[in-house]
Amino acid sequence: MFSQMRNILIACIILIASGGVFQTAAADTEANKAVVERWLELWNTQDLTIADEVFATDYVPHMPHYPDIVDVESYKAEVATVPTTIPDFHATLEDIVAEGDKVVARFTATGTAQGEIMGIPVNGVPYTNTWIIMFRFADNKIVEEWLQYDLLGVLEQLGAMPPSRPAPESYTWGPPSEVTGNPGDPVMNTALALYVAQKFWNEQNIDALDITHNLECIVHNPPIPGHPLPYEAFKQTGLLYLMAFPDFRVTVEDTVAEEDEVAIRWTMNGTHLGELMGIPATGTKATYTGITIYRFADGKIVEYWWAYDALGMMQQITAPPEPDPDQQ
Repeated sequence: MFSQMRNILIACIILIASGGVFQTAAADTEANKAVVERWLELWNTQDLTIADEVFATDYVPHMPHYPDIVDVESYKAEVATVPTTIPDFHATLEDIVAEGDKVVARFTATGTAQGEIMGIPVNGVPYTNTWIIMFRFADNKIVEEWLQYDLLGVLEQLGAMPPSRPAPESYTWGPPSEVTGNPGDPVMNTALALYVAQKFWNEQNIDALDITHNLECIVHNPPIPGHPLPYEAFKQTGLLYLMAFPDFRVTVEDTVAEEDEVAIRWTMNGTHLGELMGIPATGTKATYTGITIYRFADGKIVEYWWAYDALGMMQQITAPPEPDPDQQ
């Protein structure tokens, strides 16, 4: 065990020395957190004047499945639809992590849908949605935003699409872990999270999970049946993904760390060569994005939360193959 931890520490030092994802810029993180709380008021009250208060004029959004939101004005237009489409909409801030010029926040949203979704009447249908969002700030205003949310779960709850796997018992985050301990150092926690991304997901080294996770770890991943997952179930789910995408490759785009938590924004690439969620292998290449928040205690991962474009992934691997121009 000592030699394993020594190797991890060496790898962590290398990641710290060579990685470009660690933040170094000084910023008023508490003030930026307050802006996120004010941003939440925008959604809960639909007071559009708040948008001009919290967003920079050159704001850039990154939102899967919302191609019409390209700037502050189109963002305000989307918020303005809430009173008629989800009149009882309410979002709750569950967690917030800040470092440098970035803040990552985790939310739960609830509401009752009205009108139509994909041509299907959804009047009076309640639903729950989970979000994780990364915000980038400049001069205490939001200049960039990366949204990840469980749109797949929303469409299933509204009846707009049938579950492609056993439906989750809950579309909420689920109860939190009760495991506590020394929160550790944010830099080392970040390096351990990056170690898992590289060793397990990219190199398919199963031992990397066992030596970095508390065996009582809980994984909150709403699209996965059985969530929240105990550690062994999560490990088996991870292996299923690696078998479904043998060339699975995750690229870490950014990290945010504070106290005992680390948030990683990532992009996954792979080729669907094995069954996944009941979908047989299609040979299709898929790319999708996500954000994961890890919590640490006593130098081990004890809990984490996933938000990613599961719907986009499924749409890619189930899409009809593109015609081969050489066969036409």
